[in-house]
Amino acid sequence: MTSDTLTNTASPAAGLAIVRCADYDSSRVLLSLRTALDGIGGISRWVKPGHTVLLKPNLLSARAPEEAVTTHPAVVEAMARLCLEAGAGRVWIADSPAGSHPEPHLWRTTGMAGVAARTGAELKSYGCGIVPIPCRDGFLPVPEWYRQADVVISLPKLKTHALTTLTCGMKNVFGLVSGQAKAMFHANFPSPVTMSSFLADVYGALKPHLTVVDAVVAMEGDGPASGRPLAVGVLVAGADAVAVDALCCLALGIEPQKVPMIRFAVERGFGSAGWQTACVAGDGLDALRGVRMKPSIARRLQQIPEPLFRLLTRFTRCRPRIARPLCTRCGICAGICPVKAIPTAPDGRVGPVLGEKCILCMCCVESCPMHAVEVGSPLMRLLRFRSWLQSWFKRKTEAGGGDGRG
Repeated sequence: MTSDTLTNTASPAAGLAIVRCADYDSSRVLLSLRTALDGIGGISRWVKPGHTVLLKPNLLSARAPEEAVTTHPAVVEAMARLCLEAGAGRVWIADSPAGSHPEPHLWRTTGMAGVAARTGAELKSYGCGIVPIPCRDGFLPVPEWYRQADVVISLPKLKTHALTTLTCGMKNVFGLVSGQAKAMFHANFPSPVTMSSFLADVYGALKPHLTVVDAVVAMEGDGPASGRPLAVGVLVAGADAVAVDALCCLALGIEPQKVPMIRFAVERGFGSAGWQTACVAGDGLDALRGVRMKPSIARRLQQIPEPLFRLLTRFTRCRPRIARPLCTRCGICAGICPVKAIPTAPDGRVGPVLGEKCILCMCCVESCPMHAVEVGSPLMRLLRFRSWLQSWFKRKTEAGGGDGRG
């Protein structure tokens, strides 16, 4: 089977569904998911008898489901059951986390091992050969079994993100890329805008057939790993992850075009952000509108021009730092750092982060399973000063009759 088999040809106008789901009770999640999918054609629209189905949750790191860092196992299990009900021959579950987390520990901690045991789904390892998928002027290394899947279903968690504003349907496909390659791409595209542009192309190269968002409990604030769980109470589904992400922007109170990743994807013809013109099924739209997720720092970082951002990452003191009382010396942060800015001592002690090397990609923050990597506040103070200065200048300009001379 070639990668062409995995091309998503569904029209963006095929519709979206958003259905209320109050909690992760297994029977409630199954009913809500079935209702959502029935609203856009039913699971049989994608899964046919004998198909091999790849379920791709967000397994960012080895975190317990209640931390809202990863896709809840109840959502993954419900999707596996619906695929098997539709006649799927095989159901696979896989994701490549941030950092070197031993897969058995990752699967056990996130609840995926339990899902596999209860449904007969197979947990696929990234410790295998890779195949190249063209993207931009190069390629994306993905596991060799990716080409064997007939259907790819993305199961992201709705979260804020320090670089890209939100991580949802589009960004979730980045987890199909194998291992350390993801960290190296962060090194190549360190700023919010350049990374968002790259991720739009990744989505274009690895489009899933269906996206279902776990927004029963989302993450707000310092996402994707250190934020706060927030009950939203919905599942969102659609064939076009760009439209899905645009719809989820309602929860952040932000226009989709202000999210660079969405804007780039629309400009390149990978999907539509005009969810308002699609048929939106389900009863969850008001619930999504009714929340206001606390934003991440990304909204402010994206306002900084690219040349200035590069200067700030070099000269400001805003750097990740190791919280010693929480650090277990697992070495995951040092291993994932794309620029080797986190030294490791012979006794396993890591850090401090080397400021002259750090590019603020936040890979260490995302990957630490113990919340032991924190980000300092000088840059935030600088951004707050910038906002104050803009407000002060605006007031002076208005007081002076608009000529700026006060």
